[in-house]
Amino acid sequence: MIVETGAKSGPLYHRLSTSIAELIDRGELPPLAVLPSERALADALLLSRTTVVTAYQTLREAGRLERRRGSGTWVRSGAPGGERETVSGDLLAGDHVASPFLNGPLATIDFANAALPSLDLVADVAAGLTHDDYRRLGSAHHGYHPRGLPALRERVAGWYSGLGTPTTPDEVLITSGAQQALELIARGCLQPGDGVVVEEPTYRGALEAFAHTGSRIRTVRADQDGMDVGALEQMLAARTPRLVYVQAVAHNPTGAVLAEERRRRLAAAVQASSAVLVDDTSLAGTVFRGPAPAPILGSGDRIVTVGSMSKLFWGGLRIGWIRASARVTSRLAQVKGVTDLGTSLVSQEIALRLLDRVDEAAAARRESLAAGFELLTGLLSEHLPDWTWREPRAGASLWVRLPNGDATHLAQVALRFGVALLPGAVFSADRHTDDHTRLPYALPPEVLREGVLRLARAWRAYAEGGLREVSLTTAIT
Repeated sequence: MIVETGAKSGPLYHRLSTSIAELIDRGELPPLAVLPSERALADALLLSRTTVVTAYQTLREAGRLERRRGSGTWVRSGAPGGERETVSGDLLAGDHVASPFLNGPLATIDFANAALPSLDLVADVAAGLTHDDYRRLGSAHHGYHPRGLPALRERVAGWYSGLGTPTTPDEVLITSGAQQALELIARGCLQPGDGVVVEEPTYRGALEAFAHTGSRIRTVRADQDGMDVGALEQMLAARTPRLVYVQAVAHNPTGAVLAEERRRRLAAAVQASSAVLVDDTSLAGTVFRGPAPAPILGSGDRIVTVGSMSKLFWGGLRIGWIRASARVTSRLAQVKGVTDLGTSLVSQEIALRLLDRVDEAAAARRESLAAGFELLTGLLSEHLPDWTWREPRAGASLWVRLPNGDATHLAQVALRFGVALLPGAVFSADRHTDDHTRLPYALPPEVLREGVLRLARAWRAYAEGGLREVSLTTAIT
């Protein structure tokens, strides 16, 4: 986990100790969590062992850490004074997909975040709602709709019907973004010990949602054409998992689109088994090379589709949905009702009107993403010619392979040069992709240019290994 925390000035040991203390205070380092050895942490942060030893000693003297010879160093149980923290659930432990948004920007240039900027038409549509529109919304609805605004569900159902799969409003559940959709599916469909198959790499938010249920996650390789369906078929023949998670329309982080022949084989293989297929189409509308494919749809209980307006329009709307059979959406609506009683009706009203401008939004995204991709790859070819990648067809980020080393250590170095990176390991259930990093290209041109220049300087310093005892703003667990 890499975060910018702690004091920004003073001795290095003091900055490190305050960084670790903040992680403890936020619950990301829970009670009894074992810390790396002094040597391991020093190597990870490119510091001297003396600095880490002093930082640990400072925290032990403050009652934050304990140590026993032969057992290592761990977070002391309970808050200062011996009482249990008020908020102390297991979900706090470790890094999360929302961490960059909770803790603020990691550096002056944030390459760890691949969110897309809002389209201008979102402001136009939102500003078009009048006082009478809001009064009509308030008078027609009591405000609690766990299933979603009926008009929006009907509109989403009509869109799927237009793709060739008849869909009714009862087969659509509106959610507060795609992340909530994945959480609802995980909580509603999975039990501890269930098998889940995901691509390698895959969306980190899905990994977290599945891991929180106690499921056993297995991986299938993904390449430039998406999931290796042949490997999945072998896995299904050996032992059927409870759930298969795929991003067929557009993949995060690679930008791949599942090849048509693989799509047919995937649907057939899963339907022949008892597994639940979850097709996450959150990046739909970001395809900028070639035709945009349709999601994998079906009429039974075993195919579930996740949709979102975050990438096409704006993440601030927090509007997503689940498309599945009426029986499945009805049960998932019960799970959602326990969580929040319904998504914001104001956001849903805006979303309803935005869906009339999908083609306009997709055209704007295609143009801006294609331009950003060309700029970023040109900069990388000039300043980091040894870095390699496969050209994406969709999405807002480039999945880049390093010629050597690992992205977790490089991220530590890059942060010292003022640019934040997300190591590829966070996109892997087995952390086997740490020779990669994800670079966004939906940023302003001047930010991309300066970011790549800083990244190139960081890479040279990392390759030379000469960064010990320079400024520190991070902690790793």
